Amino acid sequence: MEYFNIFTHIVLVLSLGWYLITNLQWYSYKIERVIFKHHKLNWHIIYFAKPFVLYYLLPSMYFSIYFYALYLPLLVMWNMKLDKPLVLTSRVQRFLALLLFITFSINLLCFASEVCVSVGLFIPLLLAYIVSFALERIFFISFKSKAKKKLKSMNNLTIIAITASYGKTSIKNYLHQILKLKYNAYKTPRSVNTLAGLVLDVNRDMPENSEIYIA
Repeated sequence: MEYFNIFTHIVLVLSLGWYLITNLQWYSYKIERVIFKHHKLNWHIIYFAKPFVLYYLLPSMYFSIYFYALYLPLLVMWNMKLDKPLVLTSRVQRFLALLLFITFSINLLCFASEVCVSVGLFIPLLLAYIVSFALERIFFISFKSKAKKKLKSMNNLTIIAITASYGKTSIKNYLHQILKLKYNAYKTPRSVNTLAGLVLDVNRDMPENSEIYIA
């Protein structure tokens, strides 16, 4: 029974982590926006707060029934019906791998200790978020520096940045169609709206011979 409880705990933490990282991806990985700016706060109650609370209130047997018979199927259906499902980027994969490693490690240490009674849910999620945030910050600083060097090395480059509430992508595509007739014009291939997205695009996709960069 103990092994079953450990397995349930690991799957539960990963499920909560999946919900958390999905929301973070929607809101540019800003936790305050996920908490205060979310357009469907009832999702937080159904898919995060409720299982979180019931984990501590219900006996393990009853919680397992709730988790496998109700919560997990609901979460899977919720994820399948999303207009913008989670994209398994490198950042997301690192977060989930960290979460799995931390949760498994804490469970292993707790199982080997006579003092430990309950691993809990908050600590694995918090540790994974903090470590992931720190790693991504380090990676971003390095990638940003690399992108700056690449742009500075292109002496004849002209950068056109389009900002607006609506229609940015349409204007970008329109300008590209006109300018590419005369110049080596390059446009971001996606709707890149964040600094991190621009840095990734410059480093990974932007050709070295570009004369105009439209973003």
